[in-house]
Amino acid sequence: MEASELLERARSRATDPEDPLEVLSAAIALCGEPGGEADALLDLAVRRAREAGASWTAIGERLGYVRRPARRRFTPAFAHRHLVNRRMKREVACSFCRRPPGPRVHMVHGEGGRICDKCVALAGDIVAGLARRR
Repeated sequence: MEASELLERARSRATDPEDPLEVLSAAIALCGEPGGEADALLDLAVRRAREAGASWTAIGERLGYVRRPARRRFTPAFAHRHLVNRRMKREVACSFCRRPPGPRVHMVHGEGGRICDKCVALAGDIVAGLARRR
């Protein structure tokens, strides 16, 4: 059975077929029944609820999730994009203090990483202090 057909079946079982959250609740109940394409049905029901203006919080409450997992579960591109952005920021930041590059932050790039001007100055002070001790 197609996901759209299952969604129509869920809509017919909903107490208020015009309320997308009620349709989502009915779709969740349908997914509990054996022999359904649960993931496709839930994806479609969530997409329709979002198009109708339902918040991720309301959708998550219907699904039994707490806070943001509903958004992460139903938008895999969001999770992937978030991880890619985080990885890119980490890769261009100073390898020692994680300071991000900027117009006033100068970086020295090497094969294994990057070091900002403040860390270079600190390293210079440390080496100079060690040289004075000898």
